[in-house]
Amino acid sequence: MNVLFVAPSYWPFISGAQTFLQAMAERLVSDDHRVTILTTMATCAEDFWRDPETPPILSSREILGGVRIERCRLTYPKPAPFVFSVLRRVGLALHHLRIPVVCAAPVQRYLARWMPPLEGFNTSLEHWVPQSDLIHVVDGSWDGLLLSAASVAARYSKPLVVSPLMHLGGRTISAHYQMAHQVQVYRGADAVIALSGYERTAYQSLGVDSNKLHVLRMGVDPLSDVELIQKTRVLRRDSTLSEVLFLGVNTYDKGAFTLAQAVVKLNQEGFLVNLVVAGPRPEDLKRYLRQRPHHEQAIARDHIRVLGFVDSTTKHQLLETTALLALPSRVDTFGIVFLEAWQYHKPVIGALAGGIPEVITHGVDGLLVPFGDVTSLAAAIRELLQNQSLAHALGGAGHAKAQTYTWESTYGELLQIYDNVRMSCV
Repeated sequence: MNVLFVAPSYWPFISGAQTFLQAMAERLVSDDHRVTILTTMATCAEDFWRDPETPPILSSREILGGVRIERCRLTYPKPAPFVFSVLRRVGLALHHLRIPVVCAAPVQRYLARWMPPLEGFNTSLEHWVPQSDLIHVVDGSWDGLLLSAASVAARYSKPLVVSPLMHLGGRTISAHYQMAHQVQVYRGADAVIALSGYERTAYQSLGVDSNKLHVLRMGVDPLSDVELIQKTRVLRRDSTLSEVLFLGVNTYDKGAFTLAQAVVKLNQEGFLVNLVVAGPRPEDLKRYLRQRPHHEQAIARDHIRVLGFVDSTTKHQLLETTALLALPSRVDTFGIVFLEAWQYHKPVIGALAGGIPEVITHGVDGLLVPFGDVTSLAAAIRELLQNQSLAHALGGAGHAKAQTYTWESTYGELLQIYDNVRMSCV
């Protein structure tokens, strides 16, 4: 089978979507399938709308792990980055104003040509789609990629699978995935993959045929005891316990701001706790902390450490030495990072939002709090740090659950979806 993946990002861009894509693509190659990934030069989210001061040193074509990768160069029409914001707002306005689909969809399709603006993308599609047996679009947040891939796949009568990874953290956020032109693609695809039952229900509400909908769980590669020791050996020699760990994009929607407030609140109350924050966009959190009252800034300087992006080895070292992981996000359709924490028997805290409640069972393998609720989040942190028997029990149950969420099982389910799609399109 010759599979073409279309996605806005790939290695070295780090995200849950990229992790899933790499895990599936490399397994396909190991089973003697041919895989091409058509993607962009982006190495971080800002690259989509802002020309980086230091352009990434990436090859436009290369083979990684047996996977053929073709990267298209991002362009920045003037006046960048403002043109991006204006065009996106126009498309969303048509959605929020409930403009009839017959009027809204053509305009949104036209605007999608710059979401994101790429050099040579359509030419690459025309080259790769005819050679492929199946096209799989991963991550619908950049609707230009989704629409173009769907259009070319239809023209060549190629099966289309889409994994939009819809964020369901409220009307404003979900609108980015539910505009009329996107919904038309979901309905016309041969298969739509959701990461949770919650996300699956959202597609059903948009009129997607339930027979085309599939729930595909994310996973991790199980770590043996030897691998755990090797990944954490360096830090074990010289480390202090990081009380609370956050791994993710340092934004409000991911819960970073609320978590920082909760840690400040606990320290104000005399309950000493430290927070380590790792992940992209550290400047967002730092800017937020600088805007807090002076007494809160002082606490943050002493008890919150913002690391920015960290490599895989450092991430595993942080997971091994932390007391708990907190990701109180409203924009996660799954949350692979919870599985990674459970591999180290760590208790976790998530938000009652998106697909997270389908991953974490409250009181069994983690705690769930309302999104944006500083008081509830602070109380959950305090409870896990004070009640070691509870923390140990939750971490142990999480570890057992993580053993059932493996990339191998995800891959087997994905192959079944591919087989079903190809048979139905014959």
